Amino acid sequence: MVMIADLGVYGGVAWLERSGNGQFAAEFRCELLPNTSYDIVSTDSGASLPNALLLRKWLQTCDKRHSECHLRPGKEKFWPKRVINVGDFDKLTLDEEQLQGKDYLALSHCWGLPEDKDEAEKQKNLFCTTTKNYKERLQGFSINELPKTFQDAVQVTRALQKQYLWIDALCIIQGLNGDWESEAKTMADIFACAYCTIAASSARGWGDGFLKPQSDPPDIGVQGTPSTPTCICDFDKDVDKGDLMKRAWVLQERVLSRRTIHFTAAHIYCECGDGVLCEQLKQLKPPPFRKQYFILDPHFPDRLNITGFERTADFVQFLFGKYSTSSLSFETDRDVAIYSLVVRIGEVLSTEVRYGIFRCFLGSLLLWRRVHEKSPPISYKDRTVPSWSWMAYSGGIDFISDAKKDLLVPRFVDLGFADDGQTLNVKVRKFGGNCRMEQIGEEYAIINGTKEVGSLWFDVADQISLEHCNCVVVSMIRDSSVFHSSVEDSRQTYHVLIIREKAGSGVYERLGVGKVEAQYVSIDGVAGTLW
Repeated sequence: MVMIADLGVYGGVAWLERSGNGQFAAEFRCELLPNTSYDIVSTDSGASLPNALLLRKWLQTCDKRHSECHLRPGKEKFWPKRVINVGDFDKLTLDEEQLQGKDYLALSHCWGLPEDKDEAEKQKNLFCTTTKNYKERLQGFSINELPKTFQDAVQVTRALQKQYLWIDALCIIQGLNGDWESEAKTMADIFACAYCTIAASSARGWGDGFLKPQSDPPDIGVQGTPSTPTCICDFDKDVDKGDLMKRAWVLQERVLSRRTIHFTAAHIYCECGDGVLCEQLKQLKPPPFRKQYFILDPHFPDRLNITGFERTADFVQFLFGKYSTSSLSFETDRDVAIYSLVVRIGEVLSTEVRYGIFRCFLGSLLLWRRVHEKSPPISYKDRTVPSWSWMAYSGGIDFISDAKKDLLVPRFVDLGFADDGQTLNVKVRKFGGNCRMEQIGEEYAIINGTKEVGSLWFDVADQISLEHCNCVVVSMIRDSSVFHSSVEDSRQTYHVLIIREKAGSGVYERLGVGKVEAQYVSIDGVAGTLW
């Protein structure tokens, strides 16, 4: 196949269009013959013919030819706690029977609740499954009781000739005495084991719907290839920069899904481990070993195992940075909306993970800094997130250390996870020399005399005196052979955490992060606990 034209960019990664997807196009063309009476879907929707045929054909082709997209042995035994049975045309049923070996689809969508709290609560009580309507829904309920986005998802499930559908608002008991806390932690398996994920990309809320009036059928040429010279689709704009992908929960759902059908305002796209197919039968593939390549991994994060330490660390920083800028209806979901994704990465990398920090990448992931927003820490109420975790705050983050750099880190006894599960064991050091701080924009310069010897970025906007701060050395670029010796190289630059003791307790809290020349950090230090 000939690779042509830059079609779009995702996270700095160019999508490449592959023309001439001839075998699939030729086979699909045969199925556009008039004998289509078996399809009962309304002809005024995006799930009608020929799109219903296209989606079924794509899934059948993926089942047959893409071995990397198959469920792993053992995973076929997973089944969600509840699914919606859409098999009865007049009635839907909330089903709790364990039906291992069957197929179900999962819906990825924006809730899009009204800003008015009373109206939002009214809608949740009306549409969600709660302890009040739970038993009634086990007996059956009408599709007309659901918002338009959920109705469209039912319609697509039926068009794909499947019987079961999972929607979070319906299959998890919401509200007081519900089971959201436990079910939220099963998201990895729910989306990874779904036959396919339906992404309602064009719906800003559950009342919008995502099936649009049917466009003209794909223009299939006589030789089985699209007759139009170029495809007008823009996957980057329609999907990657769309409203749905700005949601934090959805990032996890997309990455964990084996296959996704994106219903956007302009086009329908099918995404799997083999790439992306648009409704005009153009196939898009990203270059290998780039960030989008990992997103397409149907068994995420298996592909990280073949890329090496630096690429993996770079991707993890990219993933957390993207997640941090994604929106949440409730900021207290910051630690749970990516929980399943983080656990899965930790398992594959065989490393310990705590609060979004992997032990194997400790030297780079601890070096996060907040971007622009300097609001107070999130009030998690019934649980705590330590100050050293980027999950303690809302808003975007980036990292002051390039993950691709070969870093030296202190011995584990001087920097590592403590046994209590929440704190870090650290070596607490002092700033040396006659240093002071001067604010320059959003950062602070460390000045010794007239010389700038470092930079600091604080987590909150409060003015903090340098003389009341200590630091923890986290890493240094590997260009010194004496980093672990008793005499450290004063010519190097340390990456450090800025910390402060909490009211003489012997426990420290993080205040920020920085870079400073090693000669202005004490060699000696005391053992401490960083919360």
